[in-house]
Amino acid sequence: MILSTENLIIGYGKSSSRVAGPFSFRISEGECILLCGANGSGKSTLMKTIAGMIPPIEGTVSEHSGQTVMIPTRIPKVKGFTLEEFIYTGFYAKSSWSGRLGEKEKENAKKAMEELGIIALRGRDISGLSDGEFQKGCIASAVARMKGSGGGLLLLDEPTAFLDVDSRAGVLDILKNLTGEGRISVIFSSHDIHDSARKADRVFAIREGVFRDSAAEGEAPADTLGWAFDSVMREQ
Repeated sequence: MILSTENLIIGYGKSSSRVAGPFSFRISEGECILLCGANGSGKSTLMKTIAGMIPPIEGTVSEHSGQTVMIPTRIPKVKGFTLEEFIYTGFYAKSSWSGRLGEKEKENAKKAMEELGIIALRGRDISGLSDGEFQKGCIASAVARMKGSGGGLLLLDEPTAFLDVDSRAGVLDILKNLTGEGRISVIFSSHDIHDSARKADRVFAIREGVFRDSAAEGEAPADTLGWAFDSVMREQ
């Protein structure tokens, strides 16, 4: 098992600022999970809480193995960084006092770029990459960090937002493939529920503060998706 939550209530600061919950679930190795819900339902808040970026109002989040890494929406493409340099920034906390990376971190970055099919772009300035290419670079940065800890949980907030049709399909394929070896599990939020649901083997849904997990309900992901379908479609 990679991570679990128990009676988790999410929000900001006080019980009066509660957004949603309770959440109680377990995530095993190799799962690809779609998180759906209307805008403002708490998808981003849940992922930030799982990632340790904000504290829970109540309940617990427990990491059992690997590393939890979150990729937010719309990371800026700052001019002056090659793709390789951008991926290296994810290792900054592990670098030496001089800012130099070890050979192990460099090798993990190279392997991640190869796995995501972007090794040929390693010397390109990120400001000149397409949105789809850069999104793959963001995922590669997270995967490279997780290789050092033997896997873990990858959280992506709207990874296909603002991408064209072909790029969306490519990113979804990558997320599914990452879970294939069982080292990495993925939770990704999306309003592109039709294509996303085809890649997910489990669905988390939030509707009006209530959480539903297809695995806990013992139902097909499509049924949980259907439970949240009306609220999601109103936002599209």
